[in-house]
Amino acid sequence: MRTLSPLNRRLPREFRRNPGKWLGITLLLTLSISMVSGFLMASSSMSRIVSAVDSDYNLEDGRFTSNFELNDNVIGRIESLGVAVHDNFSYDIPLTVADGGAVMTARVYLNRQGFDLPAYFEGKAPDAPNEIAFDRVFCRNNGLAVGDVVTVGGNRFVLSGIMSLSDYQALFEKNTDFVFNAQTFTVAQVSESGFSTFKPDTCTYTYSFTADDRTLDDGARASLERDILDTLQDENVSLADFVDKDANNGIGYAEDDLEGDRVMWVVMQYILIAILAFVFAVLTSSIVEEESAVIGTLMALGYRKSEIIRHYLALPLISGAVGAVVGNTLGYVFLIEKMSDLYYNSYSLPPYQTIWDWGVFAQSTLLPLCLLAAINFAGLALKLRCTPLQFLHRETSRRNRGGGRKLPEALSFSIRFRLRILGRNASHFVTLFAGILFASLLLLFGFCMLPTIDRYADSLAENLVSEHTYTLKAPVELRGTAEQREAHAAALKLADTVDMSSFKFDDTDPNDADLGGLSLQEFFDLTQKASHIDKDAYAVNTRENSEEAIAQAEKFSSARLEFNRGGGAGWESVVLYGIQRDSHYYNGLEFSNDTATIGYGLASKFNLDVGDVVSLYDKYTDTTYDLAIGSVWGSDGDTNVYLPLETMNKLLGNDDRYFTGYFSDTELDIDNHYMGSDITPSQMDKIGAQMRDSMGDMVYVMVGASLAIYIVLMYLLTKTVIERNARSISHMKVFGYTDREINGLYVRTITEAVAISLVAAVPIVTELIVLLIKLVFMHYNGNFVISLPLDRVAIELALGGACYGAVAYLHVRRIRKVPLALAMKTQE
Repeated sequence: MRTLSPLNRRLPREFRRNPGKWLGITLLLTLSISMVSGFLMASSSMSRIVSAVDSDYNLEDGRFTSNFELNDNVIGRIESLGVAVHDNFSYDIPLTVADGGAVMTARVYLNRQGFDLPAYFEGKAPDAPNEIAFDRVFCRNNGLAVGDVVTVGGNRFVLSGIMSLSDYQALFEKNTDFVFNAQTFTVAQVSESGFSTFKPDTCTYTYSFTADDRTLDDGARASLERDILDTLQDENVSLADFVDKDANNGIGYAEDDLEGDRVMWVVMQYILIAILAFVFAVLTSSIVEEESAVIGTLMALGYRKSEIIRHYLALPLISGAVGAVVGNTLGYVFLIEKMSDLYYNSYSLPPYQTIWDWGVFAQSTLLPLCLLAAINFAGLALKLRCTPLQFLHRETSRRNRGGGRKLPEALSFSIRFRLRILGRNASHFVTLFAGILFASLLLLFGFCMLPTIDRYADSLAENLVSEHTYTLKAPVELRGTAEQREAHAAALKLADTVDMSSFKFDDTDPNDADLGGLSLQEFFDLTQKASHIDKDAYAVNTRENSEEAIAQAEKFSSARLEFNRGGGAGWESVVLYGIQRDSHYYNGLEFSNDTATIGYGLASKFNLDVGDVVSLYDKYTDTTYDLAIGSVWGSDGDTNVYLPLETMNKLLGNDDRYFTGYFSDTELDIDNHYMGSDITPSQMDKIGAQMRDSMGDMVYVMVGASLAIYIVLMYLLTKTVIERNARSISHMKVFGYTDREINGLYVRTITEAVAISLVAAVPIVTELIVLLIKLVFMHYNGNFVISLPLDRVAIELALGGACYGAVAYLHVRRIRKVPLALAMKTQE
């Protein structure tokens, strides 16, 4: 039987002699690996699931909504362009989930076949007239289960299935809404017999289309969509909406949020790796100094340096391997589900399944282990350049080779002694400060996330220059005569009632005309009134507003373009505004015919300044607009670009009088045919609430894990200082000093160093967090500025003090256990 190497026999004794160190390394790796691997593996899996929706569920490339059901001729012309058109009709029906409960809204679709397919989590698709399926997130929020009875449009339905629709991954009731609503709005599916029970006159005629070539890029798809629009216009189809897949918040919102959060966790991972690298370097140096005499003896006995390195690498690698195994077990078995639930509680994604990603495994596990091995190997190899005699005399560092500086005699012995401790351990206390800096960075990074989001939401509200910002589907004039309003009302009624794409009027038999329920006389009256419309002028609002309300309203034009963030960070969504030169809502905004004004937030986020050129890209027309920056305006949340109204219209090729909305401090009554959205400051609060809801749980997980890492890191670093002074402590015991007196010299010195480090780290950490926040939120639209309230800093300092208090208690116990015999082992 082969005998165990003498060096290997030391390993169990080394572990028993200092279990705190090795368990600390194991725990640090376990926490880091479990947290990062759990989220990144879940995030990677969800990203793959979302990316596969296009093919797995035959997701649409776009959709349009008409006022009437299209005839076969119109659909045939559209499909000849290279697309498949699918009926995607729906009804928005009042819904109550309990007797006497609040009235909600269900958007009811016919069971999908061949496009925008559903994913069922429980139950089955409806096949009976009284069966219905609801969205999963809505059911969770309202406590619904398969078999429950709900009231939809006055009729009772049985919930047969719980599902998610691939085109409603986020439940946006209107695509122009700022936030989704999974509390009082849901999408639903019913059978054909159930669909026929709803009133046809309330049907929304939406058509989804999928390109025959699913590999079209954005530009080609935009060209195809322009052809579809031209065809619909040729056929006199009146459209209520037209939305490209990329502009559909129900499809893209969840993926954008997931990608942004993934960046945050990657940044978190790199912080943890930096902390681990730092700890490994400190502990390697500590091991060499602590085992200096042993290493000198082994070298004198003839052991090769490679054998000694392998021996001292063994326990760190064993600890690291155990931490990796336990960390991955916790991450993959327990945390993946928790991490995915953070998103599945908000978004209606397809069923989750973990998809193994070797890249995530390499980042979260192999990289820290390789780092552990490399740093320990490099530290040992560097230290082993010393001679055996230097090891025996403990002269492995410059600190141990020189004498101390003479201190003033006027100082008391205790002060001189403590100063001597600081001087002889200066590098160790610098190390302690750096460790506290890293730990504070990790903790405060988590603490500042939610306040930063709140500040962003507040800045959005501040950027609204009016109480109402009305965005229109088409230009509509507020001021008009009663005759003009009547004429446009008649035209709209005709458009809503008579399908002009299939209308054929036979003079020989007028009664055969399809007038959509209108009498022949009503049709002629409406036609007569509509004939007074000036076709060269914009539409006139059919609803009357007071002269005061009209006078204070101000026209503007807007276009959503993209700005290349650079560095592979994607595209920033930027709104280009055309503002009237004499605007009283944008008071103080300076204009020039040759330059643009950019928001302060855009300038701050991308380091732009006056004289630079900002390039804005329209992916639908494949056009780039290069604008020289003439001035910077607004708050740190303003990422818009501003031009005079007539300059913007000329730039985009619009009519000089063209506009897309109104600024107004008074609520306006605008016909729904023209109304796109009404943005108010109160809606900005919903954005902050939604971001808090989607990120809040994740931030709490991050803070909890950071706190645990903080404690372990504090323990390991302060423990190293005590261990490096163990012989001096033993000498003091030999000279008759009590444990209390020794604590007053050593523990008090460490305590003061920790307190100073905690306070001194705050301004440095704040500056580092500014950079991290900018990096994390670079992939998000908008400019996020760090908000670190003083109460969060106070909490961090209190937690740091509490953590050290627990650690100091352990150190006091350790000082009591330092043996007197240790002083006798000193070899000089």
